[in-house]
Amino acid sequence: MAREIARGKAAPGIKVPGFRAVVRRHPVAGYAFAAYAISWTLWLPRVATAQGWWRYDVPAWWHYAGALGPLTAALLVAALTEGRAGLRALVGQYSPRRVRLPWLAFAVLGPIALAGFGLVAARLVDGAWPSFAALSHAGDLPALALPLTLLIQVFSFGLGEETGWRGFALPRLQHDHSAIRATHLLALGWGLWHLPAFFEDPSFMQMGPLQLVGWALGLWMGAIFLTWLYNSGGGSLIVVALWHGLFNQFSVSQASSVVAMVITMGVIVVAIVALRVAGTEELRGLSPHSGARQRYPELG
Repeated sequence: MAREIARGKAAPGIKVPGFRAVVRRHPVAGYAFAAYAISWTLWLPRVATAQGWWRYDVPAWWHYAGALGPLTAALLVAALTEGRAGLRALVGQYSPRRVRLPWLAFAVLGPIALAGFGLVAARLVDGAWPSFAALSHAGDLPALALPLTLLIQVFSFGLGEETGWRGFALPRLQHDHSAIRATHLLALGWGLWHLPAFFEDPSFMQMGPLQLVGWALGLWMGAIFLTWLYNSGGGSLIVVALWHGLFNQFSVSQASSVVAMVITMGVIVVAIVALRVAGTEELRGLSPHSGARQRYPELG
């Protein structure tokens, strides 16, 4: 049953007429369409405020609502095409039993270590240590205590994005493609999902051509890194959601632009190393895998 679900096939006995049949044949495309529709609709009021299309002041923190689009889309498409079995398979990736402790530790300590290197670099470049308050403050959120901002990041962009892109789309793409090709396809869809941010998020709106290239490179290498982390962690969404939430907070904090640069470079370096040590076919663990293919952790 789990392998059939990974291929996007409905459970036995489920009739799939009309629109559902189309989504069943193309579950990843259906998911992406739904993720765009939900997130972009939620972000539209914020775009209207940023672009001056109306007089209503939608606050910057509304951006976090759109982060739940991939999660909602994954649940809808899984239920539409695979019924309860699909929902169990998707949500089951949050089971603590799937967690591999070394990878959980890496997901939590890795972003903290990169942030630490970033703080040291900021001290050397800026001549002063960034304040803890600045490290706690994400520009599009009110000033909150660091534990609370981390919680918001994990539950919005962590669970919100990873349930859809890594939990739903990646296993299905890896069923038909090598890990690296699946990641390239996913990165294209994931990158396009961010499009409205360039019309409502000041940090995106201020990007020049070189910064845009840097952002695209960072997202592409981040997708490679997250594929490796997801596959290595046994398909645990807890692992990738925690890492994503921590990474987001430290990279968008008001501490220093140097911190964000060091963290992004750290991810790029780890992604390159992962490609080297794990190989592009499986992109899992600390050495290339051969023999029977296991391009994705079994769902369910």
